[in-house]
Amino acid sequence: MHLESYKKKGDAFLHRIIALDEAWARAYEPEMKRQSNEWRHYGSPRKTKLRQNPSNAKVMIIFAYYSAGIILTHAVPQHTTVTGQYYADFFEHHLRRALRKKRPHFLGENTPIILHDNARPHVTGVVNQLLARWQWEVLYHPPYSPDISPCDFDLIPKVKEPLRGRHFKTIPDIIDAVGRSVRTINKTGAAKGIMRLPHCWERVLHNVGEYIEGL
Repeated sequence: MHLESYKKKGDAFLHRIIALDEAWARAYEPEMKRQSNEWRHYGSPRKTKLRQNPSNAKVMIIFAYYSAGIILTHAVPQHTTVTGQYYADFFEHHLRRALRKKRPHFLGENTPIILHDNARPHVTGVVNQLLARWQWEVLYHPPYSPDISPCDFDLIPKVKEPLRGRHFKTIPDIIDAVGRSVRTINKTGAAKGIMRLPHCWERVLHNVGEYIEGL
């Protein structure tokens, strides 16, 4: 169904998609294996690794981005749960305002197509009613499919990449670091997940719905 829409409308269909998801940003994100690799002479001693004590400092960030970059990041206040009502309020008081200010073309004839997963806050009645009132479409996303979610396979790993291996003392420090990472991604145009969706959908058909790796 998505591929048929893409074939009929081309990239204009992709440019209407806004992908959203939440992720924890922590005071310490361990380096990935490939980040900690280094060239060494044969027989040279191994680098000593210190045991890292996990920090309790963390903040949940809601990300919203489209084909041209990240529209908005929103730090959820401490001790706040993202419920359906909170998510709806985020749309009304943060995302829609950001679109009106930065991307007004989304509020004209080419209204957004929302792409988010099936987490409970995303699919509650209050959210669905709000989007229906605005006449914003919701792009179907299969359950348990982070492999074809642009936030999961593209955006969030790229945001976290420069944060890995670094220690942050406070929540504001974490938020500032996320902000710097987001600005770099927008400046370099590194977030390409939306435009790769047709390739993902083709892979889904080719694999007969099996999990996709290595996008």
